[in-house]
Amino acid sequence: MKRILVPTDFSENASHAIEYAAETAKAVGAELIILNVYVPPVSMQSAIHAVMAEDVGRETKAAKARLKTIADTIQDEYKGLACTYDVAVGEPVPEILSKANEKKVDLIVMGTQGASKVVNVLFGSNTASVIERASCPVLCIPFNLTYKKPEKILFATNFAYSDIDGAKQLVELAKGFKSSLIFAHVVVGTEETDAEREVIEKFASEIKLQTGYPQISGTVISDATINTGLDALIEKHGADIIALATRKRNVFQKLFNPSITKKYSYHTTVPLLAFHNPADEEQTGKDF
Repeated sequence: MKRILVPTDFSENASHAIEYAAETAKAVGAELIILNVYVPPVSMQSAIHAVMAEDVGRETKAAKARLKTIADTIQDEYKGLACTYDVAVGEPVPEILSKANEKKVDLIVMGTQGASKVVNVLFGSNTASVIERASCPVLCIPFNLTYKKPEKILFATNFAYSDIDGAKQLVELAKGFKSSLIFAHVVVGTEETDAEREVIEKFASEIKLQTGYPQISGTVISDATINTGLDALIEKHGADIIALATRKRNVFQKLFNPSITKKYSYHTTVPLLAFHNPADEEQTGKDF
């Protein structure tokens, strides 16, 4: 992991995301890039283009000054951490994605806005759009959450073969924090079977073998829904981060569709790490 991007609107919540991003960058030895996106109030193609250009110039200059203060503070606190900053003009999501692609970032860290449930915030928000379209993982920091070193990271898997790629990326993060990594599977509506327990153990063993990281385990739980099962896993294991793999029109959308979201009381103290898996089809039951 070489570069981490964290967008900011200079809000208190964004400052918590910056703290998480800085701690993560320090842990894995990555460069931290802070981005502010200025959204002009009207189209730059309007008749008042000249006035608008002057306003934009003034606003971006002010934003850069604020970013410099933040970057200087970070470098004073985190000795040796490379920290740069930039201001973009336009719509937040396209500009965040453009900067992520330009800088070839390995992780985007974003704060969610003022609501009590992470899931309710994600959909209909800039964070949701970035998760859907980003080519790198996105770490979502719940509203008003202060930093806590992640001792345990929980990765929810449905045994999709493509989850292995996400798992390998997650190991790098776990290594940086010296966290234990727990692979978990939720069985819905029926009791978990020996076969499912065997598969999750096999999955964990394969990742341990491929990465050489020893602090990896697997677990299976049965519950009425995926959401309540994840809730139970977070509470049981004391997870500090929950990681999920996203797929086009697949598991992630199923997990967070509105009908399920209403039933899911998500822990506001647990950041969500979303991995993007390009595979449209799940390949379950593979020999890892």
